Amino acid sequence: MLHAGHSILRVLFAFITIPVTIAISMFAFAQGFFISLAISAVVFIVSYFIVQAYQRFNKRKKFGLSKSEYNHIEAQLLEANESLRQFNRLYSSVRSISGFKQLYEMSRLAKRIISIVKSNPAKFYNAEIFFYSHLPSAAELTEKYSYLSKQPIKDTEVHIALQRTRDTLADLLESMEKDLRQLLAADIEDLKVELDFVKKTARRSDRKVEEEI
Repeated sequence: MLHAGHSILRVLFAFITIPVTIAISMFAFAQGFFISLAISAVVFIVSYFIVQAYQRFNKRKKFGLSKSEYNHIEAQLLEANESLRQFNRLYSSVRSISGFKQLYEMSRLAKRIISIVKSNPAKFYNAEIFFYSHLPSAAELTEKYSYLSKQPIKDTEVHIALQRTRDTLADLLESMEKDLRQLLAADIEDLKVELDFVKKTARRSDRKVEEEI
């Protein structure tokens, strides 16, 4: 759940330790250059993981998550990204234009949901069913749909199976749209409250100005 900026910060911080460690090792402890370089490499690795642990701790604290909750959500995000990669590998091979549009929209929704939860891990609990059911089911069905759509034989049974799969994927698309709305519901409500506050403040200011006039 840590983003690229966190990784860059870790590397930069750890990288700074290399010349410092070499200088201390060579001049304070009279160690040779290669020994000092080896020590600095160890310090670099240790520093990297210490900073990573500190960043993870800060993020857990920010969103009020326990260590086990954070680790569970992180694991679910990793699985979701893997399902999304599998999904993306397959949907582009679907030959039907309508099928492609449908799967493209599902991919877009899935990316958005994953991105929101990655930024705010506490929101995971507002979209658990997406991670446990909707996305994995979409990936699995897309694999079967892609396989069937490529078959040279298109008899009645295959057409029926393809249509049923499309119908189920359409239902999943609606479910994923609901998942996204559920994730955004609290933000929308907060925005409404803030807008109401701004409007009330503006009205009070206008009345005050009128009274002074």
